[in-house]
Amino acid sequence: MRKDLFLVGASDSIGVPYTRDNVEHRGFFEMIADYFRINYNVVAANCFHMSTYNDNKYISQLIHQDISLYKIKVTQNQMLETCKYSGVYPYIELPKSFLNHYSPTEDDNAIIIRKYIEKYKTIFVYSAFTNDLLKSYGLSLFKLLHPGKIKSSLKIADTDVVFRELCDNISSLIKLNSNIEIYLIGLFVPTKIPYVRKNLSGFIARVNKIFREIADDNENVYFIDNSDLDKRDFNNIDFHPNKNGHTKIYRNFIDVYEVAHR
Repeated sequence: MRKDLFLVGASDSIGVPYTRDNVEHRGFFEMIADYFRINYNVVAANCFHMSTYNDNKYISQLIHQDISLYKIKVTQNQMLETCKYSGVYPYIELPKSFLNHYSPTEDDNAIIIRKYIEKYKTIFVYSAFTNDLLKSYGLSLFKLLHPGKIKSSLKIADTDVVFRELCDNISSLIKLNSNIEIYLIGLFVPTKIPYVRKNLSGFIARVNKIFREIADDNENVYFIDNSDLDKRDFNNIDFHPNKNGHTKIYRNFIDVYEVAHR
């Protein structure tokens, strides 16, 4: 008899498979869901958003409040629509066909994230850091990555609060379900822009080192190393992965998962 599995992905825009080269709009989360469907009855809750609202505080809300998958999908589509008219649009390749990608159904009303984590075998794919850091300084990603600001911004970046909130969420998830498996999605050096890649590489390596330490200190937590992503895994100046980038993140997840379950 096949067992039930609740698969959650949250929360930033890294998991949104929108780039034009990704014709089927399948990101690493959709690939992971298909992998588990071979052996499980999977309920997948994709909580990734095109919004800076999606950060550690948002994940805390998913854990502590009764938020349904239906509400999440409605908000996702609202954020996609907003992207059409925001300053971010020139920097991404959001196709018209991707609007309303997350189609809500009436059944989604019954899927309350917190309650499903409590009830079912759960795998939580956790991606939150960049939005938290930007919001703590009142920056946009484009301001941070400006050639004249990137070095100074990273020098004063205080990541302690971000990591503390992440660890608090991990503790809360484990309290909800002591058998939960949490997979931290490691940061990668984004875009094809040489000066961005050069200036971010050291900072991202330091962040990933702490991610790895958090995973080493918690038996429920696993670190997904995405340092193999390179400039071919991004389109133009976009900092989100293209189809090839999503495939690499998926494979990196599977490598860690299969080692953990030998």
